[in-house]
Amino acid sequence: MTTPFEPTYAPVHAVTPFGHDHYIIVWRYFRTISDRHSNSVKSMEKIVLSAFDFKPPYAMNTRIFLAPYNKWFRLIGRASIFEKEEDGCSMDYRAVLIHTDCNGEEKVVIPVPDIFFEENFDLPPPSTPLPSLPASALTIANPPPTPSMHHYPPSTGHIEEQLGEAHQSQSRTWKQLMKDNWLTIFVVVLCIVTLCVFVPIFAFN
Repeated sequence: MTTPFEPTYAPVHAVTPFGHDHYIIVWRYFRTISDRHSNSVKSMEKIVLSAFDFKPPYAMNTRIFLAPYNKWFRLIGRASIFEKEEDGCSMDYRAVLIHTDCNGEEKVVIPVPDIFFEENFDLPPPSTPLPSLPASALTIANPPPTPSMHHYPPSTGHIEEQLGEAHQSQSRTWKQLMKDNWLTIFVVVLCIVTLCVFVPIFAFN
């Protein structure tokens, strides 16, 4: 939707930071949101450049107070103006500014000369390099063992002595048993030999 064109805002100052004052054609775009529906309205108006009371140069994302609308806007970009465009009024760029609130969004497009912007307006801000880390910070001295690995401490002399004493104690136990029961062992062996000799004899008779 476009509202009718009407000249507004009479000249206030004869000279601007850009030089001689004159009228410019400003486009305004309104987008309101109500009951989940978006409504857009576009309007065009003729305003003298000095009415905005600009103080250039401006950087990207600078907040600028636009006196004709009594609101703060944020500068979000620019678009070049070609020679064939009559509404450019011999300007170099169209500055794009935006204002948002709980009711919706308002965008204003204003023809301005190139000195309205800072020299590096279109360049991205320089990125801050990350501090370099020392090589020691990137090296793990003792990586933790994986779950499948098991590390046991080496056996000490005390443990080895205990193992040796246990083996010797077991040997002494068998020897002591044989010494204490030698008579019983002798009788059992004698009986086995006697059976082996006499069983065949009785079997053949």
